[in-house]
Amino acid sequence: MGSLILTCRGELIVSYEEANELIVYDMDSRRVILRIRKPDDPLLLEELLEDHDPWIIVSEYVPPKVYEVLRDMGLKVELTKKCRVVEYLENVFI
Repeated sequence: MGSLILTCRGELIVSYEEANELIVYDMDSRRVILRIRKPDDPLLLEELLEDHDPWIIVSEYVPPKVYEVLRDMGLKVELTKKCRVVEYLENVFI
């Protein structure tokens, strides 16, 4: 099925701009497989995430320029309110 990317600061899902890391969640095994520092340049996202078959990115807000990059990568963008990663995953996968 691929992976879900979460824009995070600590254990909270936040806006892309506020995030300092990206959490890669494997939707098949239902576990976090990678935590990486968010790159300053969104154009580096494709290279960083290509081995993880990203399918969707979850964030509180994504700026238009970053949205275009994500769309060009074939990612769907899902917006959510600021919440704990565990809370979001429980609501989606349980």
